[in-house]
Amino acid sequence: MKIAVQGQAADVDVIRELLSPWNVSFTSLDEAEVVIAYGEKPVEAKQTIVIPSDSSDFLKLVKDIKSRVAKTHGERVFVAATSQTVLTFTPQMLYYYDGLVKSASRDNPLTAVELNEDLIFLTLDIIKEYNKILDETLNAKSSTLYNLFTGLPVPYTLAPKRLRDLFMREHRVQENLTLCDKLPLDALRFILVRAIEKLSRKELHRKTWNGKKYACLMTHDVDTRKGLQNAKQLRKLEEKYDVPSAWYIPLKHYKLNLETIRELANYGEIGAHDTKHDGTLIQVPEHRLIERVIEAKQTLEKISGQPVKGFRAPILQHNTKIIRALKKAGYAYDTSIPAWEPKHPYTMKPHGIATTYPLTLYGLTEIPVTLVQDHQLLYVLGLTPEEAVRKWLDMISVIKNLGGLCTFLIHPDCKLADLKLNIYEELVNTITSDHQAWITLPSKIDMDTQNEVMPT
Repeated sequence: MKIAVQGQAADVDVIRELLSPWNVSFTSLDEAEVVIAYGEKPVEAKQTIVIPSDSSDFLKLVKDIKSRVAKTHGERVFVAATSQTVLTFTPQMLYYYDGLVKSASRDNPLTAVELNEDLIFLTLDIIKEYNKILDETLNAKSSTLYNLFTGLPVPYTLAPKRLRDLFMREHRVQENLTLCDKLPLDALRFILVRAIEKLSRKELHRKTWNGKKYACLMTHDVDTRKGLQNAKQLRKLEEKYDVPSAWYIPLKHYKLNLETIRELANYGEIGAHDTKHDGTLIQVPEHRLIERVIEAKQTLEKISGQPVKGFRAPILQHNTKIIRALKKAGYAYDTSIPAWEPKHPYTMKPHGIATTYPLTLYGLTEIPVTLVQDHQLLYVLGLTPEEAVRKWLDMISVIKNLGGLCTFLIHPDCKLADLKLNIYEELVNTITSDHQAWITLPSKIDMDTQNEVMPT
């Protein structure tokens, strides 16, 4: 499918990002099969999707077709991502076009209105919604508790783990851990895709992951010396099932066993996990931040004898400054942002980037942690390892239907990998038994993303 976009450069980039999981090519207006117009008057004689905005061109267009536009807030929309999966979310604003449709159900507002065979109006500003999600994720306000713990003159990790887990424990009953209502960014993707399909009368095909329907990444944050000790038995188990893993190691947080690190690197990859696991990375000035992540990268490369391409911040810290610093420091990817967490320690509330696909942020590949990490399930929500695995399998089912990426974050010193290794083995066995899954390393995702092979 050949697509052209009318809009500012930044808006074009958003459309490219939203459509990145599909087989589309971006071309000139003359060659395009479908045009997407945002903030500009659509060209004539072209099949066009108009994204609403407050621009004068859009308001004039609505007036020209003898309609009035009304805006409403807080109405939930349902998006048929696949025949098995419906995504739901509440956009900040919906547009209604008087005279074009009688009325949309308040229980299921329309996301697109077809004027004729060549013109479709969306009913929400997907550009603004996308930017809002990124802004709220990358510029989130820190919680008082986070500021307290990371502002102490001694590392917060000196506090007993039970006390830290108590502060994080979510006492409300968490009945709904489904991802279907927690992926608004992906809902925006499918709104646009469905509009293109409706207008062109053609089905867009999702790219595959190295020929597979979805991808799986097994990643481990080795936060403690005990975690590094446990990593060896975890690696042996994964090697039994031919599962490569990524291991994110802090440089100066505990004494490193160099032999173990080399073993982990030889059957997987090593990533940087900052210098210390103190939660202060997000507060460091940019020049010092760059020096810090370069130090972590170069030292781990010397130890492992392999390139260190990836980074994960302790406590999944993330903001624009960190991403830009990682790019300047020579990293290929970052994997520090959850798709969704029930209670992220930085905000002390649900938080995430709301997508199951990699993104390009400031020139760096961002690989979201798309499955709720073990610590959140086991210690924040208080689930047993068996319950946590069942929740993961439910989430995997959704991501598989979406053709997305399953990124596990499992700590070698947490209950699942420390005390319940048999349960973890059952999980690994289940994943490897699915022939529709591509089990790979984060650095492979980055390479394939940059070469437009991910998915292909």
